[in-house]
Amino acid sequence: MDNNPNDATIKEILEEDQTEIKNGGKKKSCLVRALVFTILLAIIFFGFIYVQQYLLDLEAEAIVRAARTATALVNEPSTKNDPVSDEAQPDTVSSVEQPTHTETPTPDSAIVRTATVAAQLTSVAEFQKTITSTP
Repeated sequence: MDNNPNDATIKEILEEDQTEIKNGGKKKSCLVRALVFTILLAIIFFGFIYVQQYLLDLEAEAIVRAARTATALVNEPSTKNDPVSDEAQPDTVSSVEQPTHTETPTPDSAIVRTATVAAQLTSVAEFQKTITSTP
């Protein structure tokens, strides 16, 4: 049995494989790695911008809804506690015969809570605008 021709052929094949790995493998992998890294950075960057825009949209929508809720009862014509309309009406009824105003409960407690918070925030903003004589 002569194993020399097979051994030489196997050695040649292994040497060719090793030279192919050394010559072509490093250049392509470095370029591919840089490309993948750049793509991942771009995805992370644009994902961050997308999340920030989504959160800003939610915040803006919450502000608009709070403003609408706070002013919803003011714009309603059936509200009887409107001081502007009370001043515009002449006093035809004497003070003894005037009925007392009773507050009607709102069907949703969230409206009352939002209106209360809006009034408190307005009060805080007005307080912060006041100028004091001592710093």
